Amino acid sequence: MDSKQAELWSGCSYLQTILANKAGFCAGVRRAFQMTEEAGRDGYSWSTLGPLVHNDEVVQYFANSGIPPVDRLEEIQTAGIIIRTHGVPPDIMAQATALGIQIKDATCPLVARIHEAAQLLIQEDYDIIIFGDTEHPEVKGILGFCQERATVIADADQARVWRGGRKLGLISQTTKDESQFYEVAAVLLPSATEIRVINTICSATRQRQAAARELAQRVDLMLVIGDRNSSNTKTLTMECQKTGVRTWQIQSAADIYPEALTGVDKVGITAGASTPDWIIKEVLDRMMEFGDGAPQEQQEVKPAIENESQETGENAKEENFARMEAEMADLAMPNKGDIVKGIVIQVLDDEVMVDVGGKSEGIIPLREMTTKDANSAKDLVKIGDELEVLVLRWDDDGTILLSKKKVDSKRAMDKLEEDFNAGNMVDGTITGSVKGGLLVDVGVVAFLPASHVEDGYVKNLEDYIGKAYKFNIIEFNRHKKRGSQIVVSRKKLVEEERARQKEEFWASIQEGQTVRGRIKRIVDYGVFIDLGGFEGLLHVSEMDHVRISHPADVVKEGEEIDVYILGLDRDKQRVSLSRKKLLKSPWEIVLEKYSEGDIVDGKVVRIAPFGAFVEIEPGVDGLVHISQLANRRVEKPQDVVSVDQMIKVKILSIDPQEKRIGLSIREVAQDLDDIEVQEYLEQQEQPEQEQELISEDAGGVSAQLQESPEAESPDQE
Repeated sequence: MDSKQAELWSGCSYLQTILANKAGFCAGVRRAFQMTEEAGRDGYSWSTLGPLVHNDEVVQYFANSGIPPVDRLEEIQTAGIIIRTHGVPPDIMAQATALGIQIKDATCPLVARIHEAAQLLIQEDYDIIIFGDTEHPEVKGILGFCQERATVIADADQARVWRGGRKLGLISQTTKDESQFYEVAAVLLPSATEIRVINTICSATRQRQAAARELAQRVDLMLVIGDRNSSNTKTLTMECQKTGVRTWQIQSAADIYPEALTGVDKVGITAGASTPDWIIKEVLDRMMEFGDGAPQEQQEVKPAIENESQETGENAKEENFARMEAEMADLAMPNKGDIVKGIVIQVLDDEVMVDVGGKSEGIIPLREMTTKDANSAKDLVKIGDELEVLVLRWDDDGTILLSKKKVDSKRAMDKLEEDFNAGNMVDGTITGSVKGGLLVDVGVVAFLPASHVEDGYVKNLEDYIGKAYKFNIIEFNRHKKRGSQIVVSRKKLVEEERARQKEEFWASIQEGQTVRGRIKRIVDYGVFIDLGGFEGLLHVSEMDHVRISHPADVVKEGEEIDVYILGLDRDKQRVSLSRKKLLKSPWEIVLEKYSEGDIVDGKVVRIAPFGAFVEIEPGVDGLVHISQLANRRVEKPQDVVSVDQMIKVKILSIDPQEKRIGLSIREVAQDLDDIEVQEYLEQQEQPEQEQELISEDAGGVSAQLQESPEAESPDQE
């Protein structure tokens, strides 16, 4: 400090500097900064399309690193292009792709959200108003998504002279003043029959403005650090000026001169979203030259600090400035491993941006949102939701990487540990199968061994996927490195439930009842059926009235059927079942279906010396006596019929008591002959009638011939 400065500040040894708690790089700028730094290390040559951000020092930093800005794609001398935070119209992206230029898109996610909003409004047939600066690159990029259906309005005065249309959509440049945005919206309301307002102002912009306004009311001078071309810095400056405090916009520490600080006791400092941390630190270092008070954070300023002793002030100065330097180096709280609450301020498909109250927003990647499968973060949360998140790390660019999944898992593990220690059951849903068992969602992923799915062997584990059950935790080890930390079981619960059902079953079951059961197992000699707590045997002989080769020909596992309680052995706890009892017997069917004299189709099933047995219904055979085989004497039935031959037979007699049916082939032939004779006779009657008609016609013709003078007799011929 020279002698003039010393003279100016001889009476100002307690100058206090306070830094706004929201200042400097926003998450979008940090993201772009990190992407560009990474590009400089990947071995390719890159340029930025226009200044990466509106800050000359940042642009020069990357130019010195070999990543220069270019104004047009035609000027590119590098292999790839980095799209600036402000975004570009879609035709620029298409042009770069057509030219074979590699692209890294550093467009701020909030700007990309405006592009999506513009496309949505166009699809829904809205005309668009953009509240912003016509020449701002962000606005130029937005216009490219509006298909020439957008108008840019800079303020409420321009909105008053705008002539509206039928449907109007209002969006904003991210760095504009929110109160002015709503003023424009209010002016436009009468201008259209329908207006849709989408607030696309960046949350970081709102937070910085609010912090700056609050700080400005407590200081004598506000320093706003930022590039002269930075829109959000200009907005910050105007917000501070509106409070009535003297406000000074500077680009760097070099712009601070002592004369302007005469009579100032408290200085507030804020910075635009594109202002790098090293410039803010340089300004803070510069302010240290003008007083003994170390820079303070906005939320930690205490009125009593000016009355502290010199010794206390010195200690506080060193401690506070060290902490401030740590914060400027992105080492500020919250620390890695902290669980903090945050408010969702943006939701994209692949990530969620959360305000956690620090100088930078945090990002939750989709993979850290939930333990379940999810295609988009939009299906999980919405803007304004409060979340508990775990700080995974601070990236080099200052972005906080967060995890909701790990907080949810920790909370779930804590609850599961309590349930395990208390022996409580837990609810879960089976989500998939792995070797040896199933995976269960109980808040975290647990393992269900195949031997613990039921109280016996399970043939197909896939049948359980998607179903919800209660489980016992049989193993819990949250520090286990390999294998499952949580192992669950249904076996004991199933056994207890079956014991209860078994008791209820024996208390209510009686012979002669008809009950419904599920086929559990099929064996050669029958079927075991679950009757709800107890299994009964349906023997193959009781499955149907006809002979069955194998039970699987009639029923299948898992099928539900009605069965008749045929017998109970309570001592040995055995239940005999019958399905046959509930089915009509073949003889009942025959009596309902057939009568004596009917001619039916049948199959020869057996031949005896005295005739042939013919099946007319499954399980019902009738006898065609040898005398009824043909209209002639038959020596052997084989001379007329053969086994498995399909024939027509006439029912001669039905004896339900003896269960005998008499059949005849001969009478079928006789009946057919009778039918043929009758048909012949009917046909013979037809020609006689026709002959009479012909005779009548001939008589008429003869009469006509006799009356005609020109007719000649046959004799004359």
